[in-house]
Amino acid sequence: MEPSGPSSSVVAAAILGILISLFAILGTVGAIAGLTMIPETGTTAIPPFARSMVVAIMGLSAGLAIFGVFTCVGLLRLKKWARISMLVWGGVMAAIGGTMFVFTSLVPMPEMPSDTVASLPYLRILMSAIYGIQFLIGVWWLLLFNKRAVREQFLRAGGTESQPLATPQPRCPLPLAILAGFSVLSAAFCLLLPFTNFPVNMILFGYRFHGAIGVAFFYLSVALVLVGATGMLRLKRWSYPLMLSQYFFWMASGTITLVSPSYDRNMRELMSQMAPPEGLMGQAAIAQTRVFGVLSLIPGVLIIWLLLYCHTRFVEACAAKEARQNS
Repeated sequence: MEPSGPSSSVVAAAILGILISLFAILGTVGAIAGLTMIPETGTTAIPPFARSMVVAIMGLSAGLAIFGVFTCVGLLRLKKWARISMLVWGGVMAAIGGTMFVFTSLVPMPEMPSDTVASLPYLRILMSAIYGIQFLIGVWWLLLFNKRAVREQFLRAGGTESQPLATPQPRCPLPLAILAGFSVLSAAFCLLLPFTNFPVNMILFGYRFHGAIGVAFFYLSVALVLVGATGMLRLKRWSYPLMLSQYFFWMASGTITLVSPSYDRNMRELMSQMAPPEGLMGQAAIAQTRVFGVLSLIPGVLIIWLLLYCHTRFVEACAAKEARQNS
């Protein structure tokens, strides 16, 4: 007689997910509490836009962590949606953790006062360790919940021995579902930025748009990402060319912006709007932003390759959904 409950590996993944979610909730609450203790004026003051943005990030993180707790409880109950959710979270964690691990390992640290330089190597090691562990956990979840034995546990829980399992509904290919889920979360957060007093600017092909025009372009770009990602999750054929064209557009715009003669001027104007502490607007800081920008193009190339690689699977899933609806 086969066990009716989840296997030990699923239980371990669920417990780890709950612990990570609870730690994230406590961390966000502590961060918001600590932020309120920082004076609004003086040498240690945080700019208003930064304070509002940090609160928005912490609030979003707390909400996602609460959803993570419910997801892990669903795993213990062998709910199908919980397995799909863990696959999406595993892909997002692996993508973010791997990308940030490379950035923290390769990107030069920003210029800091001389009395804090000694702590920078330890800060780099700490950040690399955090993102490295996050990457490994994400990869583990992806491998675990893609295993045939684990999939069968959730399938058996959804049916009975006397009743054959229903034919599974067509779904968006997992890599594209992860990309779409991450895009939806990113777009949802970006919609909050204009309400945090953050200076919204759009730099397209080396030209900076600010003010009302910049905000309009910003909302338009976020809306297109949100519509395209939602359509991809719902297996709409039009969503694929929309998403692919957007990434090609931003890759071209980002590349031209980085090599544009106006890059230094644009960065100085952006940084001056943020009122950074003295010493962070030197030429070395501008050069560091260019290095970061070059490295940020790498994920864009990988995403375009992923979209092209999964094109056939996406089209087949769309055709299967259409055939199912017409039958």
